[in-house]
Amino acid sequence: MIFNIHAVAILALGSSLALAAAIPDPEASIIDRNTLTRRVATNPYAACNCPNNCRHKDGSSCKYYAGVSDKSDVVNGHCVSLAGQLTCQA
Repeated sequence: MIFNIHAVAILALGSSLALAAAIPDPEASIIDRNTLTRRVATNPYAACNCPNNCRHKDGSSCKYYAGVSDKSDVVNGHCVSLAGQLTCQA
């Protein structure tokens, strides 16, 4: 029996035994997925390929750091197929 996304389902077994299980909050999963999609890749290749961007295809938006540090400027671009491999181009 689910009351809401923050509720705890309780199943009573007999008169003195009860089991409780936390119901996962689907909103938390959505937030986590959105946070992951906002991460910035370390280079143009990683911005369009696995392991973090496996769903990217030709034309997908992408981001990567222009330098070696996460303090570097962020380059925004689109994935482009070059020689059969996706690469992020500004």
